[in-house]
Amino acid sequence: MSKGAALTALVLVLSGVRPVQALDLETALRQVASANPTLAARRAMTEAARRRVAPAGAWESPMLEVGALNVPTSGRFDMDPMTMKMVGVSQRVPIFGANGLNRRSATAAATAESEASVMTAYETFGMALEAYAGAYYAGLRERGAVDHQAAMDGLVRSARARYESGSGRLEDVLRAEAERARTLADLAAFRAEAEAARARLDALRGVEPGAPADTLAPPPLAPVPAEPAAWLAAVAPEHPRLAEMAAQASRYRLAARAARRLLWPDLQLGASYGVREPILGVKQDNMYSVTLGFMVPIFARSRELSMGAEMDAMAEASQADRRAAELDLREQVTSAWAAAAAAQRSVGLLADTVLVTQRQAVEASWVAYRAGATDLWRVFEASHALYEDQIDLQRAHEDLARAQARFLSLTGRGDLLGVSLPPSPGSPR
Repeated sequence: MSKGAALTALVLVLSGVRPVQALDLETALRQVASANPTLAARRAMTEAARRRVAPAGAWESPMLEVGALNVPTSGRFDMDPMTMKMVGVSQRVPIFGANGLNRRSATAAATAESEASVMTAYETFGMALEAYAGAYYAGLRERGAVDHQAAMDGLVRSARARYESGSGRLEDVLRAEAERARTLADLAAFRAEAEAARARLDALRGVEPGAPADTLAPPPLAPVPAEPAAWLAAVAPEHPRLAEMAAQASRYRLAARAARRLLWPDLQLGASYGVREPILGVKQDNMYSVTLGFMVPIFARSRELSMGAEMDAMAEASQADRRAAELDLREQVTSAWAAAAAAQRSVGLLADTVLVTQRQAVEASWVAYRAGATDLWRVFEASHALYEDQIDLQRAHEDLARAQARFLSLTGRGDLLGVSLPPSPGSPR
């Protein structure tokens, strides 16, 4: 830090004024990841899906029985040798793997939910990037309108002075005043755009409306590659949207297998113990029973077969949807790359050629005007053209950021944009 900057900071601290801090893009994205309510809901839904895995593969609860057997109507337990007090337990044991398949199906469903949460995070990060860039570049347009208004104030003063001295024209005065009024309208429009974009950004960050706004640092986005191959490589099998649909297909196939396994008989185990009272002073032996049974799903056959066929059809549908999603992703990524490449070319031409030339034209027109070699309207036209080109440059920057935000929403590959993303909720990615 330079001595001047350090001295300024010290003065601000001693005076109780807090220096304005700039909000950078990566900080905003971290705030989105931690405070966005939609992502919080997705985290809860993913956790709920994970909690469903263990119950899906659990055995049925055992049955505990207590009672009295063969009790005479007199209610006495010492009259008949078959009268006894009994306790028993029975357990259904799935021996053909239906429970394991159900657990694996629930695991696949939890995986699909987790991947959907990751995709939601990508889309939210993309919206945050678009809102951030919209607020930043609308702010630049607002400041540009303020600067142009100051330039128009100078033109109005110059035109009035010339007109009042008899060497100028009323037309020049009126044109300069009209341009100044138009700049005020632009200023209001740009301010509204900046406030709307900032409101979207704040909502994504989980910030209450009307909270004090920090200044925004420029979005540090990397250049667009010359060919779309690098961006298209992000549409890989592990892409969350594709992984979600693959997990859904796996879930349905496993559920179909589990439904068909229910046609196989499950084992039923049972055991009981009976206590007998002495009869006429003679002790009676206690008794026990052990049973082994099989559930025979005679009446459930058509239901289980239909459920299995339905789950197989759902799996085929998910597989087809995955292929359609892959093609759609590749088309959208290619479209985003084309828009970004075109906007980047526009930015380069406007910044490196058009604006340089227009600034020179403004300077030359002022020199000629002060020397009496040209009219004020030449200065006006050159200044207006420079102002319009500056707006076009900011629009092109925003178009570029919007296309990159679209790519981020589609793939979550912030590394290809020079942006470090926070961990996506709901997944170990």
